[in-house]
Amino acid sequence: MVKQLGFLLDTNRCLGCGACAKTCRNYNQLTSPTGYRRIRKVEKQSADTIQQFHLSTACNHCGDPECLRVCPTGAYSKRRDGIVMHLSEKCIGCKSCIASCPFGAPQINPQTNKATKCQLCYERLEHGMPPYCVQACLTGALQLKELLDIPQNQLLRLTAPIPSLRLTRPSVFYKSPRATKI
Repeated sequence: MVKQLGFLLDTNRCLGCGACAKTCRNYNQLTSPTGYRRIRKVEKQSADTIQQFHLSTACNHCGDPECLRVCPTGAYSKRRDGIVMHLSEKCIGCKSCIASCPFGAPQINPQTNKATKCQLCYERLEHGMPPYCVQACLTGALQLKELLDIPQNQLLRLTAPIPSLRLTRPSVFYKSPRATKI
């Protein structure tokens, strides 16, 4: 059965502590500046309200991944559970995937000069365990879900007016942040 795993982030619960990013970096033995997960602080202000929240972002394991489409060596593949895999042995470090990803997920590993990215801790998933980033989230703000099980009417998909973001169909959803009256 084909499914699509994806991340769900409750922006009202995320503290921006970075535990998800640190755990991911440690598990994957990544050095700065390479890191699969990043934390961004976002602030939106209107005339009478303000929204402040954190976004924990990584590879979105897109429904239609641009990295897979542009890779000249076939170093990317998509599993039946929706995980976008990168096979470093096929990678030539051409950076096509980096240039094409609207989310900046693939990065060059300075030790190998090849692309690298989040593989969604697939080996943990195969043993019934959550990805390290999800396990490390102290508030339960970051979750991994089967996208068909998520009630779409309560969520936001991270997109922008850039057409490539809508075309890739990112597998990440956010619970809307609450606005505070000024």
